[in-house]
Amino acid sequence: MARKFSKSVMLRKTAAKATLGALLALFVMPGAHAALIAHYSFDGTLTTDDSGNGHTLIAGGGGPTQVGGQFGSAASFSGGSFFYNADAAFNLSTGNFAISLWYQAAQSSFSPLVGKNSSSSNLGYAVSQSTGLSGYLNDTVGGAVSTTTPADDETAFHHLVFQKIGGTLELYLDGVLESTIGGASGSDTSNAFAIGSRNITSGGAEGSGGGTSQKMNGLLDEIYVFDSGLSTTEISNLHQFNSLTAPVISEPAGLAVFGLGLLGLGYLRRRRKS
Repeated sequence: MARKFSKSVMLRKTAAKATLGALLALFVMPGAHAALIAHYSFDGTLTTDDSGNGHTLIAGGGGPTQVGGQFGSAASFSGGSFFYNADAAFNLSTGNFAISLWYQAAQSSFSPLVGKNSSSSNLGYAVSQSTGLSGYLNDTVGGAVSTTTPADDETAFHHLVFQKIGGTLELYLDGVLESTIGGASGSDTSNAFAIGSRNITSGGAEGSGGGTSQKMNGLLDEIYVFDSGLSTTEISNLHQFNSLTAPVISEPAGLAVFGLGLLGLGYLRRRRKS
């Protein structure tokens, strides 16, 4: 005959299993992560590379200003200002890479978000926003992934990841894969890596780097540049926590869960014997 359990017993059993699940989660070892080239949080000095790799930005067009962002502060671009850096570390077109950022921009005009490209020569990579969101990779023959622009991205921040893994381009919006294509290839340009603009020469000249130097009108926050692709878990973590890894349980909390786990094990053993 099947045993009947009281409501209190069932609740204790459910709680014990949940505690055991949390205990096991403490011992899941993190895997290897993508190598970080640069990180611009815009929380302190706007031009600082927070990765520690020293890829300091140079301001052009009067320089963006600092405003409130999705996480801490953000950089505000008024349609004339931009940042750039000519370091060779941003020559990413021929290998794997990933760019993660939060943006908010006017839909009434074309807004280049980040990139290292020459639009007239059709070289390099770039991410842009207008009536749609697009990630480009070019080697004189264009390749792009795109998706519809969120209706509220003029007033709300959205998370964007553009990456290349092998010959595949992927575009994620708010943690969800929106577009992908295969057979992509790219060639680097001598232009600088630019934020809030495109076609910026290595010396910071506008519009003479192979195409019109269009400017962004909006906000950017938490820009990460990696020299490899990201996993879906890492993209989700960046979207939720602004980190490749999810928050970990602190040591005191971990010890508490460990103790509860031992109690849960004892409870389940007693239930099996009875």
